[in-house]
Amino acid sequence: MLSNRQEQLASKPVILMALSAMTAVVLTAVLVPAPGALAEEVARGQGIWHDKAVCDFCHGWAGDGVGGFHHPGHPPSLRATALTRDQIRMTIQCGRPGTAMPYFDRFAYTDKRCYDMDAADVGDLMPTRSSTTLQPDEIDALADYVAGKIKGAGPVTQTECVDYFGGGTSRCDKYSEK
Repeated sequence: MLSNRQEQLASKPVILMALSAMTAVVLTAVLVPAPGALAEEVARGQGIWHDKAVCDFCHGWAGDGVGGFHHPGHPPSLRATALTRDQIRMTIQCGRPGTAMPYFDRFAYTDKRCYDMDAADVGDLMPTRSSTTLQPDEIDALADYVAGKIKGAGPVTQTECVDYFGGGTSRCDKYSEK
């Protein structure tokens, strides 16, 4: 028969396991965003894509690289990008040196926040500053939208077009339903 002290010691691993499990649950609840919260950021990012940063001018409304008639260069299809979400964020924040991709962080290249370079390091490859700058949370939302809704989306579909522009437009007829 076990003494009270032996019973207490024997039950400690069970208590420690229970505490560890509860800690993991609490940390998961705090650190992992709820699906609704992420969906809200993606929707916010879509609004920034179209209305504030006007990314669709160059990259096209669907991010397929088919932008407006007067866009500079030939932007890549973001639907086929291999960039991670963090790399997408860096590109939005800092642009792409030596290309037409502008930067949206008004403090880009004032310090080493962009690709570990400042303006002197970039030299004549300095990207242009967008006429509209974005706050860090807006850059995050835009990166969430590109990574969550555009990247890896495959060919543009009629459903996506209708979701983006709303019903009743013939511009979506050219896309497949699937």
